[in-house]
Amino acid sequence: MRTADLRRFGGVALVCVLAVSSATAAEARGHRPPTTVTVSEGTNLAVAVSPRDGTIVFDLQGQLFSMPRSGGTATPIGEDFLDPFWPVFSPDGSRIAIQSFVDGMFHIRTVTADGRNPRTLTRGEYDDLYPAWSPDGERIAFTSDREGTEDVWTVDVRSGALKRITTAATREAQPTWAPDGRSIAYVQGNTVESVDLATGAVRTVVPASPGLIAAPSWSPDGRRLAFVRGGQGGRALAVAEGGAVRQVGTYNDVFAFPPRWLSADELIYGANGRIAVSHAGSGDTRVVPFKATFSLQRDRYHRKEYDFDSRRPQRVRGIAGPALSPDGRSVVFKALNDLWLMPIGGKPTKLTRDPFYEVDPAWSRDGTKIAYASDKAGTEDLYVLDVASRREQRVTSSPGAEVAPTWSPDGRTLAFQDQAYQTFTLDVASGATTRVLGPQNAPGRPSWSPDGRTLALTVSVSERNQIMLADLASGTTKTVEPAPFGSVSTRGDDGPIWSPDGRFLAFSMDSTIWVLPVGPGGNPTGPARQVTREASDAPSWGDAKTLLYLHNGKLRLTAVDNGKPRDVPVDLAYTRDRPNTRTVIHAGRLWDGRNAEPRTDVDILVDGNRIERIEPHRPDRPRDGRRFVDASGLTVTPGLVDMHVHQHLRSKFVGDRQGRLLLSYGITTTRSTGDPVYRALEDRESLDAGARTGPRFFMTGEMLEGSRVGWEFARPVRSEQQLGLELSRVRELDYDLVKTYERFPFDWQAEVTGRAHRLGIPTTSHYLYPGLAHGVDMKEHLAGPSKWGFGFARDASWAGVYEDVIQLASRGGMPFSTTLFSAGSMLADDPAMVDDPRVRTLYTPQEWQALYAKLLCAQGRGPCGFLDGTPEQARRDVGTITRLLAAGGTVLAGTDAPLDSMAVSLHLNLRAMAKYGVTPFQALQSATLLSARQLGVEDDLGSVEEGKLADLVFTEGDPSRDVAALSDIRQVMKNGRLSTVEELLAPFGGGTAPR
Repeated sequence: MRTADLRRFGGVALVCVLAVSSATAAEARGHRPPTTVTVSEGTNLAVAVSPRDGTIVFDLQGQLFSMPRSGGTATPIGEDFLDPFWPVFSPDGSRIAIQSFVDGMFHIRTVTADGRNPRTLTRGEYDDLYPAWSPDGERIAFTSDREGTEDVWTVDVRSGALKRITTAATREAQPTWAPDGRSIAYVQGNTVESVDLATGAVRTVVPASPGLIAAPSWSPDGRRLAFVRGGQGGRALAVAEGGAVRQVGTYNDVFAFPPRWLSADELIYGANGRIAVSHAGSGDTRVVPFKATFSLQRDRYHRKEYDFDSRRPQRVRGIAGPALSPDGRSVVFKALNDLWLMPIGGKPTKLTRDPFYEVDPAWSRDGTKIAYASDKAGTEDLYVLDVASRREQRVTSSPGAEVAPTWSPDGRTLAFQDQAYQTFTLDVASGATTRVLGPQNAPGRPSWSPDGRTLALTVSVSERNQIMLADLASGTTKTVEPAPFGSVSTRGDDGPIWSPDGRFLAFSMDSTIWVLPVGPGGNPTGPARQVTREASDAPSWGDAKTLLYLHNGKLRLTAVDNGKPRDVPVDLAYTRDRPNTRTVIHAGRLWDGRNAEPRTDVDILVDGNRIERIEPHRPDRPRDGRRFVDASGLTVTPGLVDMHVHQHLRSKFVGDRQGRLLLSYGITTTRSTGDPVYRALEDRESLDAGARTGPRFFMTGEMLEGSRVGWEFARPVRSEQQLGLELSRVRELDYDLVKTYERFPFDWQAEVTGRAHRLGIPTTSHYLYPGLAHGVDMKEHLAGPSKWGFGFARDASWAGVYEDVIQLASRGGMPFSTTLFSAGSMLADDPAMVDDPRVRTLYTPQEWQALYAKLLCAQGRGPCGFLDGTPEQARRDVGTITRLLAAGGTVLAGTDAPLDSMAVSLHLNLRAMAKYGVTPFQALQSATLLSARQLGVEDDLGSVEEGKLADLVFTEGDPSRDVAALSDIRQVMKNGRLSTVEELLAPFGGGTAPR
């Protein structure tokens, strides 16, 4: 039961879903007793006070707690998955209104004062926010986007009738009623306005001023308005009275929730980890102490097993971008780092045979040609292959990347996209290009209408993946929904694809294939119709009646009209790469990853892909046919792990450079936290088979998201039925990790965690609690974006984090990834990093410009980007890390690359940690042994020990004392295969060793 049922049954459905989800999650748990954590500080806690008896209710980490007005031991109230926000008591104290996300959208709900009997007041595919009771208790004001912009609305508590109060094009949020009930004040920009409910007249209550204005609250006598005011020095409690504004109290981290009036003179609010009461006149402040206890159920489960040595053939499941030929007889696709052509019912044969990165094959309408992109000439360019003769022609050669080619019906023109996500057309004969669309937010591949007049592609509109129709003659565009409030599954290979007769657009929605009837220009002529019932991606037309698609690593064919799907067998397998070489490495120093002090003058004997022995160096050691590597002037360390990448966010633009760059910086393992699943799976198989150069790859598919979606590699999930399809994909495509994202409901998160754990697969998200209480394994980012936006998180406030976060994370055993964007400030300490030969050779021009801009920001010579940080921010971020480590927590090195600078950012993360208080040993372990432990492969990776895989880094200096030395790499060994930096750079014109 999910959104539609909740809308129908309100609070009754809420209880049912919670009970079912809790039971499902519990099935996966072992017998480990719950962990209890008691805290007396809170991060971004919100306070409400009962007007009936003074009882304090506060929201701490998404759990409601109740305690006496004098403070003391707090009692948890309400359900685990209620997901409350912005609590406020009704005037009679009988109910609490909250903004709750329990059904996947923010809606206004009420519960009784003990947290029970939830009742849903607003419904629909809208976000309803910031509840505020009217003085008579009959209505609740709130902010809603149900008319496209955020306006103030009211809901009648008894009837549920809605009324729109403000209609301006601006954003009106966080309402508060005047005590006489005649007007409502609200935040508009950085001012507070008030609207007269009878006349609609608007007046300014608090004039505009620099910085944040939030959470206004009228005093009971209507003389004063309290609010939170923020600036460079922090966030303070302010009171406006008689045209003057003054600060109240001395706290500099007042949490952005409405301060609640205890009387005409006293306010209670959350600030600097405490619950405080201040006098509005004198400013005198006292603390209300509390102790809140959380019960955490951490799962004990058997982790997925990895066989890094098996030579057994493995069936290929990583089939990316399949395209059915127009006659329906053949399929072209990407697998194992090459393009393949396969007759239906026959064996696949290679179309390409090189180590470079091919992507996005596309048939011409007459079936004689295939266009694709490859970086064989240095950057991703478009090529046209004649299917019969196998002769090919390079048709683009710009300095940037050109990808996603699609043929016009007459075979004369290609539509394609560039690295800036612009869409062009290319006249193949003349080479002339025309821009069709400016930059979009990572759009899907374009598809031509059969009359050649319109392009259809998926774009992001209002946090949904909608279909854009671009008229090539006029340049005009329009967007249409695939279904009411629906989204195309991903903005990648999931359509829309025009049928050859022009009658339908096919796409994946709700992870199944649908067809939308359309007219010649793509305008819908009826509702979309579902074609498949199984997990389905990447639709492709043959004739107008047949669709090819991917189902959990298998190709399937189906007739559009009531067809029964049938398999298209792909007779393709691979074996794991494992060298048969024997090597002896003489290391001047060895930091083994397990001990703080390095060993000196040792021999590391490698047999195939594993370390056979580590012994004191013997100058007279017999070679016995072994290759000898003289690293007597170098330090050998374990290969590095980047625990937070989106490896396929830009892989089609950077191609073969990406893996070489990572290895050249000593990164021998990466872990995806969200990627297009088939591209990720193809990458993992290519790397395992040795067909692609790069680190070993622990993959996940698309992040599981709610009905609104931002990233192109997040997958919106809208029903329990679809959730089952997603879990089938997790199982059958052998994920290494499941990531749930910002708007994924918490009860589903618990369900996914339980079912993933039964497969031995861990889960991660951006949230600390309640996931921590229900087995979620890890949290990404010290403080990352959430469903409340970038500006708010429950686990980080303006001044950082408080003991609730530290104790919950450390005692609950939930590691954090670093993703220190603020570490870009370290470039000021080493500006030459931007001109390192590895960067100059393997970064694209666009990536180098972005890195150079970070350097200018760090030096104070240029503007700083949205994700850039200052040394002070880096110091504060690392301060959180040191507190977590001191409390026994775990922090793992991760970068969010390529959102941060690929490869370089891992070293900047480590340098920032070491500069601001983390020991070199702790920093290095965060990128080696501790990361391997979290991946479940500590027996094979993370340290240099006998029996482990030979993933080694050879670097100048001594990183165990100076972390900066770690980037000065000469050679790297992954899985027993040794490469010099020069060898990794050579295919792209490099070869000069780093400084």
